[in-house]
Amino acid sequence: MHIAPMRRARDLLIFILVAVLFAAAALTVHAETMPWDGQPRPITQISIAVDDAHPDDFDWQGLARVLVNMAPGDTLTAGMLEGAEEALAQFALARSRVEADPPGVRVFFVLRPHKLIHTIDIRGNYPLFERDVRNAMTIAPGDFFDAAHLPDQEALIAQRFRAEGYVDPRVRIAWRQRPSDGHYHIAVVIHKGPHYTLDQVQPRGNRFRADSGIRMRMASWRRSRLGFGTARFKAEQIRDDVRKLTAFYRRKGFADVVITEQTVIDDQSHQAVCELTISEGPRYEIGFAGNQFFSDRALGREMVLPEVGNRGNIGLRRSQHNIRRRYLKAGFADVGVRWRDDARTDNGQAVREIIFEIDEGPRHIVEAVHIEGNTRIDTETLRRQILTRPPTRFRAGAYVAEVLVEDLVAIRSLYQSRGYLDVRAEEELRIDPETGRVTVAITVEEGPQTRVGTIDIEGDAPVAPAQLKQSLVLGPGDPYLPVKRQEDEDRLAAQIAASGYPHAQAGGTASLSTDHTRADIVYTIDAGPLVHVGEVFFLGNFRTRDRFMRREMDLAPQAPFALLKVWEAQRGMRDLNIFDSVHVRTIGLKERADTVHLLVQAAEQKPYYLETGAGYQTDKGVYGRAQIGDRNFLGTAKEIRARAEASEVGYRWETGISDPRLLGSRIRADAGVFGERSEPFNQQFGTHSTGANLNFTRRWGRFYTTALAMRYERREQFLRGESETTAEIDPDTLAPRAILAATPFVQFDSRDAFIRPRAGHLASVAVDISKGLDNVLDDFLKYRFDVRTYYTPVPRLTLASRAWLGILEPYGGDTLPLDQLFFLGGTHTVRGFGENLLRFDAEGKPVGGRLGLAASLEARIDIGRNFELVPFVDTGGLWQAPLDAGSDTLRWAAGLGLQYITPIGPIGLFYGHKLDRRPGERSGQWHFSIGYTF
Repeated sequence: MHIAPMRRARDLLIFILVAVLFAAAALTVHAETMPWDGQPRPITQISIAVDDAHPDDFDWQGLARVLVNMAPGDTLTAGMLEGAEEALAQFALARSRVEADPPGVRVFFVLRPHKLIHTIDIRGNYPLFERDVRNAMTIAPGDFFDAAHLPDQEALIAQRFRAEGYVDPRVRIAWRQRPSDGHYHIAVVIHKGPHYTLDQVQPRGNRFRADSGIRMRMASWRRSRLGFGTARFKAEQIRDDVRKLTAFYRRKGFADVVITEQTVIDDQSHQAVCELTISEGPRYEIGFAGNQFFSDRALGREMVLPEVGNRGNIGLRRSQHNIRRRYLKAGFADVGVRWRDDARTDNGQAVREIIFEIDEGPRHIVEAVHIEGNTRIDTETLRRQILTRPPTRFRAGAYVAEVLVEDLVAIRSLYQSRGYLDVRAEEELRIDPETGRVTVAITVEEGPQTRVGTIDIEGDAPVAPAQLKQSLVLGPGDPYLPVKRQEDEDRLAAQIAASGYPHAQAGGTASLSTDHTRADIVYTIDAGPLVHVGEVFFLGNFRTRDRFMRREMDLAPQAPFALLKVWEAQRGMRDLNIFDSVHVRTIGLKERADTVHLLVQAAEQKPYYLETGAGYQTDKGVYGRAQIGDRNFLGTAKEIRARAEASEVGYRWETGISDPRLLGSRIRADAGVFGERSEPFNQQFGTHSTGANLNFTRRWGRFYTTALAMRYERREQFLRGESETTAEIDPDTLAPRAILAATPFVQFDSRDAFIRPRAGHLASVAVDISKGLDNVLDDFLKYRFDVRTYYTPVPRLTLASRAWLGILEPYGGDTLPLDQLFFLGGTHTVRGFGENLLRFDAEGKPVGGRLGLAASLEARIDIGRNFELVPFVDTGGLWQAPLDAGSDTLRWAAGLGLQYITPIGPIGLFYGHKLDRRPGERSGQWHFSIGYTF
């Protein structure tokens, strides 16, 4: 037997089998780790790992999951992977790896989230505000930190300071990583260095004005002289001066003037020499010939040469056009306007004399307007639609062809609004060649009235058709108007979108009957996919709690997605005054996904603040104030604060807390405690008070605000000095009193601005319901009515008026403490009188009343350079005085004020003169105020 060969064959066979098994295993392992070949393959697994995540519990894996927008079972393509990487790159350094899997591919993402800018500290920014520097930068707290962007920020800030006149500002930005969370604190340090100064202004070519006159009209030169050569020179100031000098020359008749500037700066002294080259050109003299109807002065107001100059005769042509239009509007349909150009020299000055020659022609006056063919709308209603009318006491009755064309459009529009789609209106004129009288005949062909027949809603509307029809403006039997049908299309789409269908569209078609008397409307709805709210992520809210922000967003996961609600939530968060900006990104909306995720990126304001100020006002004298607080206490947008003020009339301190979203509502709540000592000027009494208050405020839309204020107060009145009047004061009013008061308040505010209103109204009504807890002295109702109106008839004039009424009605007794009465006179009530001295007794002491009235009228005239000239008239009176002293008559004062407008309001000096001065009285009073008096 050959046993050995058989064993060798067996061993060889076993070796071969083992080798085959190892090879198969190796091939299998190789196949499992084989890279993806880029061909579409089904996804079998998605893995997302986060490296060095923020220690603030932000769900980076969740955000990455919605950004990559992949799920097992999807087919992976190269474009899909690239899109996922781009989406992740906005928030993190991302690496992806795709491995082949026998059924498909496995996708792996590894993220390292970008760190955020936590705070930006700016130093050395004076004379700019910190906000000015922040506005020059393109990064803000809450943005992702990237050190590569910081040199660009340094350049932007330096450029901003160079524009302010600094020679070579140095900006250094340093950063450090916060150990607590890894985010970055950025420190901006600005070394402004020397600034440019204006040394000389050298005019060239000026003959109309001397060099000194040119310089005096330049604000940059005046600043350099007033600053004794140390005022900063800014190139923009020179350019602004050149514009103003050009306008000045044009107003003086030099319509062709050209002024160029060249500034040369000494690199050693940093002093600038500005050379002005002035090409004055000829002086224009404008005259008129042939004008009988309009005066030369009236036609002179149509000249545009002072505003636009006359390069290429454009100013003359536009002025010619304006004159012709003025005549056409007055009824001179055949007017001819041309100009004659003569050149001469006057004392060495070239003069261009322009005479506008006007051939007025006959004036066309409407003698009668006849309207015919109307049966469905009466003639008087049609006449009220048109402006072409015969003359009346207040109307010249001029015939203007353009106006008649507009009148025909108005008539057709009226008919069409009532369903007459085929209406026609044509005119026929009869003009008397001798008198210029025009008879206008308007013929109306009404056509049939089209009314809405049936209204059907088709398509996949998720809302019941009956419910949708309730939102429509057009209903069966209404006059049919295509524009209203289009409005209804928008209403239908908006109503469906609010139910979670943001891609909804609605289209309407109207089928007219043969005789055009009936329109059957069919609205076709394409609701699109139902979309739900997915996950909501918050980024950049280092201090503000996620829980609070989720409550503000008020969007529950899986709730129907309504885009309008998202924008309203974003606006509400911006209004909280704790964020510099809030931006909501929708993830998946553009792709029409069935789930839309939200990323809310916020940039928080600095929560802590310290504010101080000092000044002088006539009603309080010298004063100083300070305030400290936290506007985002505990990350819930609540504000805690403490403030104090001291002046020549006393002091006041208070501490409090405010919640802009009481219990998640839109009601603002304010609570606090206070202490005050008040000794108003000229008063014979003072008060010392401590107490607590609780206020609730709610805004309703854009214009309306309601409030309820409640106050507990411990008050003590004391006398200042002795007089015959103080001897008559009830001693009971000088004892300490405990008062409980509630004040409902309603306000309407349509002003166009808070600091400097130029249009709109402000009206308020408040009622103090007061109850004395230990006596009846403070049992009263105190009504206050305040109405203010602002109107700007021309750009540089604002008319402002105010009327105030106060009524005090006791219900517990007839005796009232002096400190509850109304007193008038002074800066904020009736100027020209001392503080509280509108009504006074024989000793010159102020007298209060239970009924008070004050009114003011101002004309705020903008005289340029941020100054306003303010003539005013004030009046006021006090009645039902507890003492038989003073007069029950209105007092009057008039005066003049000058105000300088600053970014935070005006500073004004006023003098009021008594119009009904009485023996022994001063003729008037000076008043100094900060802010508008009303």
